[in-house]
Amino acid sequence: MMKKLVLAAALVAASLGAVPAQAAGYVEAGGWTPREILFGKQYNGNVNAVRVDRGGFDRHTYPMQAIYPTGNSLRLAQAVVTEDPSLVAALKVRGIATHNVLWVETAFNGGKIVYYR
Repeated sequence: MMKKLVLAAALVAASLGAVPAQAAGYVEAGGWTPREILFGKQYNGNVNAVRVDRGGFDRHTYPMQAIYPTGNSLRLAQAVVTEDPSLVAALKVRGIATHNVLWVETAFNGGKIVYYR
């Protein structure tokens, strides 16, 4: 039993060593790394991104500015994003463009809640 466990561990270690070299082209193309596959994608913990879906079951929890954005509220929200480099980086990791941001709120813990389409 112990020999099988050691053999399995050796095979896993050998295969993980080979994966980054094989996956280098995939990672450069914007794919997931083996670490992200195993442990999940690491996002900025201070930002929560909420996709606004007008037909969603939880649409009553969205702020009115996110459901019915006006030109002024869109400019204000997008200005908040562009003025904060950490917020720009957090949205870039998630693949959210600044022009898709509908509204930005500040949470009680100081983090940001970004509503986007």
